[in-house]
Amino acid sequence: MDNPWPLACRQWQGARAYQEDSFGTAEVAPDALLMVLADGMGGHAGGAEASRIAVDAFLRTFPEAGGAIEARLRAGLEAAVETLRAREARDRRLRGMGTTVVAAVRDARGVDWLSVGDSPMWLFAGGELLRLNADHSMAPFLDEAVRAGEMTAEAARADRRRHMLRSAVTAGGPELVDTGHRSCRLPPGEFLLIASDGIETLPEEEIAGHLRAAAGGVEEAADALMSALRAAAGPHQDNATFVLLSGSEP
Repeated sequence: MDNPWPLACRQWQGARAYQEDSFGTAEVAPDALLMVLADGMGGHAGGAEASRIAVDAFLRTFPEAGGAIEARLRAGLEAAVETLRAREARDRRLRGMGTTVVAAVRDARGVDWLSVGDSPMWLFAGGELLRLNADHSMAPFLDEAVRAGEMTAEAARADRRRHMLRSAVTAGGPELVDTGHRSCRLPPGEFLLIASDGIETLPEEEIAGHLRAAAGGVEEAADALMSALRAAAGPHQDNATFVLLSGSEP
């Protein structure tokens, strides 16, 4: 019997001394898959701990919560914040830790998500890559300055503020939370891609090209993305993690 969830996950430490990304997946109904990815911040102990807490909170809470999908995702977020708060209270060294999070549920209707921070989630359909979730970093403001003619594209890409977060999952709770739903059939040849921002060493056009060339083969696509990322990485390459779900026959 074919795997109903053609899924591939990859993780690379990059040039960093430690790994702060975490991820997890779970089938939460016969026709529903939960995918969670978090990119921690706060150093070796804090960032790694925060991202694990967030992923575990969603995987634990979502199946137990009642109501609509968005309400269940928000319950996961609340559980993550509560656990971070309790963990900081027990260990002062972890104060200030935080994480991004993307939690997405794929079912027969499409995809629902909740995200905080700048970790991207894309839909690859019709040969094109479309970002679904909001970017809670300074990047959108810098890109708008480029469109307004206030700075060059090169300056915007190199700006040190580009990856500054405007919202994160912390013990105090996030300032911005993005939720949404996208109706999509996700047939063969289409993908959902959730990643930490380390993957953005690759331009979106190149990511789309590798997904297009894979023609629906999820392992081939994942291997191609990771190989390209390693080839393009510079001396300060961030941790890179991604969860890739391929479309399948109904």
